[in-house]
Amino acid sequence: MILNAIENEALREELIARAERDQELLQSLKDAGELMDDEYHPQLKQLHQDNTLRARELLREGGWPGISQVGEDGSDAMWLIVQHSVLEPEFMLSCVPELERLVRKNEAKGWQLAFLQDRALMLQEQPQIYGTQHLLDADGELQPYRLADPAGVDELRKAVGLEPLAERTRLLRADRERVLRARKARAEEA
Repeated sequence: MILNAIENEALREELIARAERDQELLQSLKDAGELMDDEYHPQLKQLHQDNTLRARELLREGGWPGISQVGEDGSDAMWLIVQHSVLEPEFMLSCVPELERLVRKNEAKGWQLAFLQDRALMLQEQPQIYGTQHLLDADGELQPYRLADPAGVDELRKAVGLEPLAERTRLLRADRERVLRARKARAEEA
């Protein structure tokens, strides 16, 4: 029993370290203006591939680690790792049933299921369920990716703890504008 707790803590620490490295690299690439909308930065791609490989191993060995096993922060880190497995949408989608099971048992968060399922569906060019994924339209405006049920999406979002879709879209657009202004300012300084 003590060994199990030690192993769980080691796994928690590993997951958190992997997720922190992901976020640190992502932020440093944003800050340096090296993160473009239409490119997958080679460093980020390699990190995501390494993390995906590890996530596959963990799922094969013992399933998705829930909150009671690795804590809330460890569970959040596992979600981020799988969420960034964008080169393997089939793998992402294969994780959805396990995550659904954990959400029902309060071992994972509902919004994580929504983001993972929607991203995997979008990457496979299928309509999303919860409206978590946005793309640029022909005019360069962020829009929700195609929805399976536009009329019912806000009810589904509420059920998993997400704000209404219009509010999320507004926030994402404002964030994108900040990024574009910062990118322009850096270009003008150069």
